[in-house]
Amino acid sequence: MNKQVASRWKPGQSGNPLGRPQGARSKFSEAACADALADWTTHGKTTLARVRADDPSTYLRVLFSIIPKDIAVSIEQRSGPLDSEEMRTMRRLVEVIRAAGATGLDPEMVFAWIEEDLRARLAQPING
Repeated sequence: MNKQVASRWKPGQSGNPLGRPQGARSKFSEAACADALADWTTHGKTTLARVRADDPSTYLRVLFSIIPKDIAVSIEQRSGPLDSEEMRTMRRLVEVIRAAGATGLDPEMVFAWIEEDLRARLAQPING
């Protein structure tokens, strides 16, 4: 018995030559987006206000789902990497701390000293 079955189609020949017309899927997407835009233009502002008042968790979920991912990533990473100006400032701060001989101290104590000194220097006198 021959286990190899001959294909009905030759290489490069489609099993469904008529198939879905080109662009049919994109036409549906374009129509759906146009309908959504029309609905949003008419009802968007009032719907947002109603959902915000009635169901804040859904409101926030929808808002965060439409934020472009690159913006969301940059917001999330803001607590992480410093920009170049901040990095230069931090390096200068470390240099000042080392130059003062405070390298063996607890960093939290050094920052507390810095904060205390800044508050004292920037304090405004109370007139009264």
